[in-house]
Amino acid sequence: MGVAFQTSDGVSIRYDDEGHGRPIVFASGGTAHSAYFVWQRHALLEAGYRVIRYDHRLHGRSDMPEHGQRMSRLGLDLGELLTALDLRDTVLVGHSMGVSASLAYFSITADPWDRISAFVAAEQTAKIVNTADWQLGVRGITEQNVFDAIDFKFNWDNDGVEPDLPEHVQQFFDSITPSWKDFAWDKSRRLFADHFLSDWRDVVPRIKIPTLVIAGRHSPFYDVDVMRWFAETVPDGRLSVFEHSGHDPYLNEYVEFNSQLLEFISKH
Repeated sequence: MGVAFQTSDGVSIRYDDEGHGRPIVFASGGTAHSAYFVWQRHALLEAGYRVIRYDHRLHGRSDMPEHGQRMSRLGLDLGELLTALDLRDTVLVGHSMGVSASLAYFSITADPWDRISAFVAAEQTAKIVNTADWQLGVRGITEQNVFDAIDFKFNWDNDGVEPDLPEHVQQFFDSITPSWKDFAWDKSRRLFADHFLSDWRDVVPRIKIPTLVIAGRHSPFYDVDVMRWFAETVPDGRLSVFEHSGHDPYLNEYVEFNSQLLEFISKH
């Protein structure tokens, strides 16, 4: 079950804190469970790092409150976790919505770089909705259909688009979590509406730490150019494209992902 801390608005956030050394914090994507980072956990613990994996509110083992269903609150939750554990020189690894939670933290915190010294951003645009002046959102989502997407009336069928997970990864994945279709959407709709409508484009160029941006070549949601924009807009950013991955390179190609993560951490 891990351990828990209580946020300033009374929500229990559960997390696992293992190992010693420099802290690596994982912020998972929407509907995801912190246990998804199990292959990164193994590699980082073996390399002598401290690994912290937490569940957002409304996710995994954490509380499912009616209040606080907005990305700014997820950013504050992350900040309060960092403060509760008094983490410094931290590497923050975000995937999908976890990247947005990280950007929210950067946006609302006076000096986030006091605790975060390097950032990994995997498979998340700075603005989900495509508009006349922005075509680097989630493929196919526009101002006209965004609420259909939030309500899952949008065609999210990814069959044949992204590579299958390795068989042993898929078996583990299936053993710990229900289908994303069984996620408590009815209890979390306001959070996902806020996530889909947020715009972090002004935050990205103000990131003051080394940033590794991860793209899956076969992502069902994004063209590689989306992550290229992110990497080129961060002052100290670099892009890595995983040629045999979809939206989840840390699962599709976890050996290569871990290798690049360890190299990035060692240099920054």
